[in-house]
Amino acid sequence: MSSNSHDSTVLPLVRPATDADLASLARVWRRAWCSANPSVASVAPPDHWEARVRAEFGLPCVTRVRAIGQEVTAFLVLDMAHAHLHQLFVDPDCQGQGVGAALLQQVHHLCPGGWTLHVATANHSARRFYARHGLVEGAVDTHPATGRERVLCRWRPPAAAAAG
Repeated sequence: MSSNSHDSTVLPLVRPATDADLASLARVWRRAWCSANPSVASVAPPDHWEARVRAEFGLPCVTRVRAIGQEVTAFLVLDMAHAHLHQLFVDPDCQGQGVGAALLQQVHHLCPGGWTLHVATANHSARRFYARHGLVEGAVDTHPATGRERVLCRWRPPAAAAAG
């Protein structure tokens, strides 16, 4: 294999998710969720996560994956109609390498007028990550399904943010 850093077989790609990605999406989601929630005593088995991927990652949302070859290392799930990012997770082995930032660039590209997401209030590392990338925290509420406290974060393009 070439050591050229521009070799497309080495560079991670952001692409639309396919049905073949289902198990990889569930694996990355479960691993990243466990990493972000280390105090949770019991984590649902892999088939639970696969069922959630099938139920939650389809239309009207778009799902993009960051992959090296066929190996999914991160993903995002975006509701384009509401400009709301439902999910963004990076495999723990790939965190701190700019993968999450690359996915945020995809969200900026897909929703150039601005977008929102909810983050668990207890997920301090994610909240710091989003703050570093220009998101502003707003209202706190409770997730309707899990009962966990969450904060609404908003990203607006720099010109819109400066205008008020």
